[in-house]
Amino acid sequence: MITFGISPECLCHDVRDNVRRVRDLEEAGFDYIWEGDHTLPWQHSSGHSAGIWATLSAFLANTERAVVGPMVIPPIGIRHQPVDVAIEIATLELLYPGRVALGVGTGEAMNEKTTTGFWPPLRERIERLLEGVELIKRCWSEPDYFHHKGKHFQSFFYLYQKPTTEIPIICAAGGPKMARNAGLIADGYVSVGIPPDVHRTVMLPAFADGRQESERTAEESRFKSAWVSTSYHPNAERALDGARVYGGLLIPEAYASIEDPRVIEQRALLVGDEAMRAAFCIASSGEEIIAQFERFIEAGCNHIIWADMSPDPSLVAEVCRNEVLPFLKSKYGSEVASATSAAH
Repeated sequence: MITFGISPECLCHDVRDNVRRVRDLEEAGFDYIWEGDHTLPWQHSSGHSAGIWATLSAFLANTERAVVGPMVIPPIGIRHQPVDVAIEIATLELLYPGRVALGVGTGEAMNEKTTTGFWPPLRERIERLLEGVELIKRCWSEPDYFHHKGKHFQSFFYLYQKPTTEIPIICAAGGPKMARNAGLIADGYVSVGIPPDVHRTVMLPAFADGRQESERTAEESRFKSAWVSTSYHPNAERALDGARVYGGLLIPEAYASIEDPRVIEQRALLVGDEAMRAAFCIASSGEEIIAQFERFIEAGCNHIIWADMSPDPSLVAEVCRNEVLPFLKSKYGSEVASATSAAH
């Protein structure tokens, strides 16, 4: 089965507008609604800010069946402590049973370093992520008070109200090492800016290796996920304009060292239109979107996420309702998602 998610992108669009339109996105056929955890946006000129927990709560309150979750939270003890993440996600699940998922990752300098001044090397952040996810799982499962004595976290805790359904965890992976780690600790992986052939030949095999090592099979995962940054507008030039300010997504330094959205936006001007067309889904018709998404499905991805950078997001639900999702769901099969079933 193929499932489809969307991230309304509160760092691109006003959170109040996104909260109003998530119901339309759900009715258009999206199974999942994700939202990024950003303190600063990818660009300055039309940037926005919104707190992740309040946003997710509002998305859940304004939808009826879609599974909602952060994509992604870094539970690495800088802005987010693992125990706090466990409490927040468990609370959402208690309020909206079966409708909550958790995306995790190693964080980005523009969010972690700018707010705390602390930004450890990637190796340490990976260690913190692996240990943090272990601690989150313990919070959700331990039947009594427990001590966690790890390399990065020392916790004494007991979660009095456990989640009532299993909460799937999806781990961000930018390369084969993290794809393997995702297979070890999570129920799936998600990759940003990875071409379909690299999913097929690199990411999926690495993820399968991790699943095998954890004594699970890759075929069981419902979250072999492609994050497809998408700008749609019936006018092709406007669709391209919507993508241009997000060229910073294609600059590796923006993830690890550049902290200032103004600098990221300036660097984005150096990214050529053809490079953006190759990396993003820039479309003026439903047919173009379908063709792009099919490339990932045929490469082996079974969860496609539309990360919305459209210049007029009010147009997205209509093209998805009338063209994109009916065609893809009819061709590849889909079902109404639930977090409980999706974790298996």
